Amino acid sequence: MNSLLAFERRQKSLQNTLSEIFRTGAPSAPEKRLAAELAYGSCRVLISLDHIISRHSARPIRKLDAVVRQILRVGLYQLLYLSRTPHFAAVHEAVQQAKACGRKGADGFINAVLRSIQRDIEGPITTGQSFRPRSVFWLDEKNGWQFKDNFLPDPNKNPAKYYSLAYGHPLWLVERWLKRYNEKTVRHLCLTNNSRPLLSLRANRLQCSAHELQERLEDSGWRVALHQETIYVLQAAMPEQLPGYSQGWFSVQDITATKATAMLEPKPGERILDMCAAPGGKTTHLAELMANEGCIIACDVRPQKLRLIEENCMRLGISIVKTCLAGDLPKLSKEQGPFDRILVDAPCSNTGVLARRVEVRHRLKPVHIPQLRTKQKELLRKAGKMVKKGGTILYSTCSIEPAENDKLVQEFLQESYSFRLLEQKTFLPDKSLPDTGGEFPDSSGENMQATRQEKVISSELWCDGGYTAVLQNEK
Repeated sequence: MNSLLAFERRQKSLQNTLSEIFRTGAPSAPEKRLAAELAYGSCRVLISLDHIISRHSARPIRKLDAVVRQILRVGLYQLLYLSRTPHFAAVHEAVQQAKACGRKGADGFINAVLRSIQRDIEGPITTGQSFRPRSVFWLDEKNGWQFKDNFLPDPNKNPAKYYSLAYGHPLWLVERWLKRYNEKTVRHLCLTNNSRPLLSLRANRLQCSAHELQERLEDSGWRVALHQETIYVLQAAMPEQLPGYSQGWFSVQDITATKATAMLEPKPGERILDMCAAPGGKTTHLAELMANEGCIIACDVRPQKLRLIEENCMRLGISIVKTCLAGDLPKLSKEQGPFDRILVDAPCSNTGVLARRVEVRHRLKPVHIPQLRTKQKELLRKAGKMVKKGGTILYSTCSIEPAENDKLVQEFLQESYSFRLLEQKTFLPDKSLPDTGGEFPDSSGENMQATRQEKVISSELWCDGGYTAVLQNEK
């Protein structure tokens, strides 16, 4: 609740608030996982939670006391999503929190609202059953809660408003998506964004192969799956908990980001620039693909960001990366000459990674996209002036908005005639792997043991959304 309150009042990230709470309160590992699930989960579907609450509250939700509002949101999230928590227990816990917060009458109000919602739920439903679209709150692709009340807009008359309220996404963003995709795709996008992403690992090829890392993890009792070069951890875990973290066996990186870096095709001995490098995931991947031979200049805007890159390189045993502040880059480029390859991993709207960056859907506004485009185009132009003849630029974002992706690249090509497009790819976020096996699974226990036959998943995967384009300088 406190993390949601800090985000609403001061736009403070959930991660930072939770980290502070965990440092001072010394909660157990299961308590940490529960707190994180309630905070991130409630934030993901906040728009839907508020809509349901508003149907059962005599007072407009925006006029409620901020603490009461958060207690209602978290209580409703528990009621809807946490199957191991009985409905009466979720209501009781919310009421106890209301009593502790010291707001007069809050406990009775919260009890009345949540009990009213509880009475309105007829029961669980699946896509195989007949249902009324306006009265179902979907938890995932197949399972949901059937309500007595038609609490949602008619999807035939106002599909954008329906998907916005049913799946917790800003109306303006849903409207943009419905102009490009069919309703089935928009629904899948929204449900993917509302799910818990799996922890994805990239093996450090300077230390071990993906198969070797997988076996090390499994031998230590972790349940994992391998797809291509990405290892998915199929249970709740922090990277620092995993064997090999401090020894630099792996980095946390999604398969989409891993594929993007590989498209630049870096070679040992080359001189490469990463223009927006922090925290260093793609930088270190480049170094690994180069067998730690050559030179990578990792650039960012603030010294503390550069320190993150340096710490990552030290952990991974990488020595070819040199950091540089963005303001010093023109001088360095002038002194040392053009680069063989340049990575422009541009700041963007993050619409391809809403499942991981849960606060973005509430922070992002339509005006931000043209503002970001200006910055993205400026970075691409700068890269165009610093790459060798015959050299390549990899432009990438974690956005699925054409305005930041292929349309921007086409504009750059039209004004920069010496460049040609070699390849481009757009990835939509997708969740096809099984979830983490239930809420907060224990890392010990028989059900967490993987057999060797379970190691490889041949076609199913989780991937973030994003865009990549490879441009070659032919001047």
